[in-house]
Amino acid sequence: MNQATSRLIQELTRRVLVVDGAMGTSIHACNCSLERDYLGKENCSEILLGTRPEIIRGIHEAFLDAGCDCIETNTFGANALVLADFDIPERARELNRLGAEVARQACDKFQAPDRPRFVLGSMGPGTKLITLGNTTWPEMLASYTEQALGLIEGGVDALQIETCQDLLQVKCAVNACLNALRESGKSYLDIPIFVSVTIETTGTMLLGTEIAAAAEALRGYPIATLGLNCATGPEEMADHVRWLSAHWDRAVSVMPNAGLPELVDGEPSYPLTPALFAEALLRFVEHGGVNIVGGCCGTTPEHIRALVEAIDGRPSAPITKQPLPHGCTSLFTVVEHRQETSFLIVGERTNTNGSRQFKRLLNEEDWDGLVTMGRDLIRDGSHVLDVCVDYVGRDGVRDITEVVSRFAQQLSAPLMIDSTQIDVLEAGLRHAPGKCIINSMNLEEGEAKLGEICALARTYGAGVVAGTIDEDPVEAMAKTAERKIEIAERICDLAVNTHGLNAADILFDPLVLPITTGVEADRRLALETIEGIRLIAERLPECQTMIGLSNVSFGLNPATRQVLNSAFLHECLEAGLTGAIVHASKILPRNKIDENRWDAAMDLIYDRRREDFDPLIAFIDLFDDNESSAGKQRERLADLPLEERLQRHIIDGEM
Repeated sequence: MNQATSRLIQELTRRVLVVDGAMGTSIHACNCSLERDYLGKENCSEILLGTRPEIIRGIHEAFLDAGCDCIETNTFGANALVLADFDIPERARELNRLGAEVARQACDKFQAPDRPRFVLGSMGPGTKLITLGNTTWPEMLASYTEQALGLIEGGVDALQIETCQDLLQVKCAVNACLNALRESGKSYLDIPIFVSVTIETTGTMLLGTEIAAAAEALRGYPIATLGLNCATGPEEMADHVRWLSAHWDRAVSVMPNAGLPELVDGEPSYPLTPALFAEALLRFVEHGGVNIVGGCCGTTPEHIRALVEAIDGRPSAPITKQPLPHGCTSLFTVVEHRQETSFLIVGERTNTNGSRQFKRLLNEEDWDGLVTMGRDLIRDGSHVLDVCVDYVGRDGVRDITEVVSRFAQQLSAPLMIDSTQIDVLEAGLRHAPGKCIINSMNLEEGEAKLGEICALARTYGAGVVAGTIDEDPVEAMAKTAERKIEIAERICDLAVNTHGLNAADILFDPLVLPITTGVEADRRLALETIEGIRLIAERLPECQTMIGLSNVSFGLNPATRQVLNSAFLHECLEAGLTGAIVHASKILPRNKIDENRWDAAMDLIYDRRREDFDPLIAFIDLFDDNESSAGKQRERLADLPLEERLQRHIIDGEM
């Protein structure tokens, strides 16, 4: 492990670290020449690393002289996407290397055995966001990777991804840092990754993300700290800092502006004096358990000097952490996997396999109509939307891009990206800012395909639905409870111990198969699934369970399906089920179902056959009259053969 970085982590666990103040404010005070120093590239402060490195070094030294422990490189906008606006994208790696070297020279001047100084490689949000369609994931990934490589070459002690406004931008930047570290023969243990998001005066990130959603979306990445910087002063950050300190399980940083800016003679002015600024941040340290403090816009060496004197090498106050329940997120909010008064309801109708209407609208490319369908599902109670665009003859990558990019910005629910194709899954994940769920993975094609899905989950910070299917040539789809738990335990071991996923982000699908076929081999499928859920809940308690509910009643008419689905869901929940893909408005509570029908459904689910009694026949015979999807009178079926009775109950509309 790199000596300096090892010391950085050690110091961070031992005491509160102070970071420098505003580079932009300091540069602005230097009155550099636009033509001579900026080479005509107005507002490109990074160009000064080549033309006036002594100015940048002098700013670093002023903050180090004030007593700070860490300085940030003058590379906030030094990525190719930003530098392209100044016609110098090819200089990205060079300028980042120079930025790190200049900062390292300043630190070396102030380094002491009992007072180490550290360089944080600044990586700003840029001027183009993926979620808004200004750029693409591959373009941003390449841009940030080149920036991180330059910073690593220059000798930074940590990579600081800051002033983040878009969750997709943060995910992409983290992946770029990991790529650059691997290419440099290092890891995040050698050079840690710090992340700092910006919460506006609206109480959310620029695109509407709440702090809880940001924390959940980023928790799976190997980042050493998460914090807040820019946009506001410390007072406006207080509630968000308290939440983060109480729930984030790693170090927390806070680097506010010197108050909210005010216009004075047409120029922004920051109202907090050094004393008031230091006093506000001291409260975060003493009462909020904050580990890193520093300044953003408007903070000068005097602000940092006052902060250093107030902090005085003290450790952060101990704080009782309240672990975050695991969940998924949209761009805006977080949804827990385990609902307190319900189950995780995944809407099934935004899916070409689950809705004729969705399939038709997709084929017509009625994107607004698809968004309306999603909005209706949320209104009906869905917590998550299962989005599948698989459709023979259409371009799945294009379709998932069109649908997910719209759903992500216009709908409040997290997304479950559902496809059998890796490229379609990845295209969807590249346009979904929140923490999605991938549906699905299994072992049908062996461990290699499962590894590909796990790699997607790690890259994009997603959870996974894992079906209990393996390579067995006789019974690939597990039909007995014993086979279901056997495969689930194998998948869990591979996903967690080999591929590094968190067990809580695995949602096991123990396979719901129809019990309405009349085939002898299918009679016990429902009760085996219920028992499979029970075993998974007992043996893999950190994992979740997720079923495709309506499969159990496939082939019956809507009224019959509604009762059977509702009864089966009830039994699954009693066994420990945590979620289901379901049309929520079609589920009835037990007290809304006639007792005779409920009992008949239980007989069918648990295969309670006896002499002269077939539970399937008994169940469907209760729905003979006036209950087809068209509401027409149905003839009595009691004397017809089973096959014909089933045929009469085949669905002629959507469930």
